[in-house]
Amino acid sequence: MNDRITKRNKLLSYNYLHISIILILCSSSSFGQPRAGKKDIQDSTSYYTSEISNAVAGSNQFPNESYLIFERSKAFFERKKDTNKIVNCLLGMAEIEKKKGRFSTSFDHLWQAKYLGDYFSNKTQKVQTRIALARLYDEFNMTEQSVLHLTEALKISKKIYLQDSTRVQNLISGYMYMAVRQRKSGNYEKALQYLDSCFINPSVHIEKSVEMPFWDAEKGKIMQELHEFKEASTYLHLARIHTLHKEISYRPNISMYLGDLKKDLKQNDSALYFYNESLVLSREHGLRNDLEAEVLGKISEVYATNGQTKRAYNYLVESTNTANRVLQAKNRANSDLFQIKDTYLKSISEKNEQLGQKNLIIEKNNIIQFRLKVILFLLVLLGLVVAVIFQMRLKLKKTMLHKKEAELNSKLIKERSENQIELKSRELTSYALQLIDKDSAIDELLELLKTEASPKYKSLFSKYKKGSKDLWNEFNLQFTQVNSAFYDKLKELHPKLSSTEQKHCALIKLNLSTKEMARILNIEPHSVHVSRSRIRKKMGLERSENLESYISDI
Repeated sequence: MNDRITKRNKLLSYNYLHISIILILCSSSSFGQPRAGKKDIQDSTSYYTSEISNAVAGSNQFPNESYLIFERSKAFFERKKDTNKIVNCLLGMAEIEKKKGRFSTSFDHLWQAKYLGDYFSNKTQKVQTRIALARLYDEFNMTEQSVLHLTEALKISKKIYLQDSTRVQNLISGYMYMAVRQRKSGNYEKALQYLDSCFINPSVHIEKSVEMPFWDAEKGKIMQELHEFKEASTYLHLARIHTLHKEISYRPNISMYLGDLKKDLKQNDSALYFYNESLVLSREHGLRNDLEAEVLGKISEVYATNGQTKRAYNYLVESTNTANRVLQAKNRANSDLFQIKDTYLKSISEKNEQLGQKNLIIEKNNIIQFRLKVILFLLVLLGLVVAVIFQMRLKLKKTMLHKKEAELNSKLIKERSENQIELKSRELTSYALQLIDKDSAIDELLELLKTEASPKYKSLFSKYKKGSKDLWNEFNLQFTQVNSAFYDKLKELHPKLSSTEQKHCALIKLNLSTKEMARILNIEPHSVHVSRSRIRKKMGLERSENLESYISDI
């Protein structure tokens, strides 16, 4: 990375990537003025070729004058039937119209350029028009169309590169703009891959083939999005240094990216400085209202963070108004987009009568056939979509019906199971109470025998004690059959409970009284109270929580 940064620090000249045309800078003092000389000199190919270069170089500072030069040059080269130069003029005119927010006219120029470049098979211009169209579609967030044109541009550029490895400029331009597209879509890893692809050929001096400040700015922005702030700062400051005091159209973007970086680092004063710098630069060009609206919104956010709500509100209002103006211009353009392709085809047909009536008829027939194929395809596609939707709806209905039936069966089974458990619990409770009544009667008889000093008292008492031990085992067997999962759940929730305490919990679940529990367990009522206290403590229950309610929910 240090080697690349060192190479970029030595960068002295670079290209404009907006329309991928090599810029030839000229003196602004003579820009837009007719050259001195004879009429035959001013009506020559070299004269208008030079004029195109001047118009490209001054398109940012003198957009109106540049546009007029492009128009005059286009008319001249139409007379000369020089298609390559016509396409160059259309590309320059489209870029200026785009910057002014006249998107419909920009689209019209680009589609004319695309038609001519494709018709006469100029691969370089095919790449340039597709990149320009991709960027214009990007203005309307039409991602699919943008990616489609960029993909086509890269495909053609690779063919050019395979034929001549020195012609790498168009391929690098395609990689650069695809990186921008991927970054805007949030695919930062892919964006970095496309940026690295710009160094496709080590034998080619990358500084002469791609505008490195643009590369640095894009790399810095991606690093900022990935929160690699140190690297982001290095690249963005390099881009800013290389573009200081230069008429570079993306300088406002670099300052905005630096503002974003400082905002992420909570350096609000620095963020405001760079946002304001971006705002001044965009207003100086007078052609970046969309960027201006975005920067105003970011400034509003910073002031809101600082607690300066009044200033934040004022900037927000200004941002909204600016964005609305841009949106209105785009909406006007959007309404014309579906007619642009037909318009440019008709215009080209009228301006190129020399192609002959035969070619016009063939072209029209091709268009009609294409439209018929498209209509047929759309009808077939519509039929397939309708069939798929019908099948999906039918399948969804069946699935919902099966789901409802399954839920109903599950509910019935659950209710039946709960009813059976409740019935068996009642039977079990009744059984337990009967045993308790029976044992109470036996106690009374034994007490009577003891009072009368009957010799059979001891043998009967021993037999009774043995029967009492068997009473719990018999009861526990019946309880386990009714509440099979109770002990498992109890052990899972409270593994520290002893087996005796588990017995207590089972009797509590049946809502038996302390006396009844003492009788079944053959212990004193006081012992039942002590056991309940230990159980509450092991379960971690508060005083306000009811032990019987808690156990009944298990």
